[in-house]
Amino acid sequence: MAPTPAPARRNIAERIARTLRASIVKGRLQPGEALPSERVLAEKYDVNRSSVREAMKRLQGWGLVTVRQGGATRVAEVLLDAGLSLVPELLEAGGELGLGVLHDLHELRGLLLGWSAEQAALKADAASVARLDTLARALAEPRQKAAALQSLDYDFFEQLVLISGNQILLLFSKVVRDVYFRAPERFLPMYRADVFDADNHRKAVAAIRAKDQRAAGDAMRAHAATAMALLRKVQA
Repeated sequence: MAPTPAPARRNIAERIARTLRASIVKGRLQPGEALPSERVLAEKYDVNRSSVREAMKRLQGWGLVTVRQGGATRVAEVLLDAGLSLVPELLEAGGELGLGVLHDLHELRGLLLGWSAEQAALKADAASVARLDTLARALAEPRQKAAALQSLDYDFFEQLVLISGNQILLLFSKVVRDVYFRAPERFLPMYRADVFDADNHRKAVAAIRAKDQRAAGDAMRAHAATAMALLRKVQA
């Protein structure tokens, strides 16, 4: 059994791995490009080679590099090999990559909101509907700040996911939370008074209470469409 790295070495390895991850995600290191050798990286970061090896293991675990015994460590195809946990990093990359990922995230958000609302109309009990109604009323409060609306909106989505009973979607919703709240200012324009319309949430709750799957899904898809419309204005 391999020995567990000491805390200090783990911290150094984490710092190196995160620095290299940023270089990969932002395109400074391209897919297929060989990373510098252990010796070169150890000298660059003024650490021992065991810390560099630990950092490489982390990059490999994130799906960012491929490691071949006796060969060079090369940058992987990020979008093909990396996991969902990298989504926040891809957004922070900026440029066309960041905007593309943001577009895809909003598109997926619309699909999931619609499907989850439809499932809620099928499965929600009275207590679940009451929780959704409380959130919808809070979202409609005219004095709410954009940051509070953002948090309430995520809570509404998470409640829909919980009602759906889909465990994989619940795990994915945690990734969405990380994306939305790691840099919340990126999404605050979606909650401006001239953009956000809490009536979509009210309509969704009414449809869920009435067991109307189509109307529930349509209301949440309409809510998601506001984000897509705003993003198109940014990209224009």
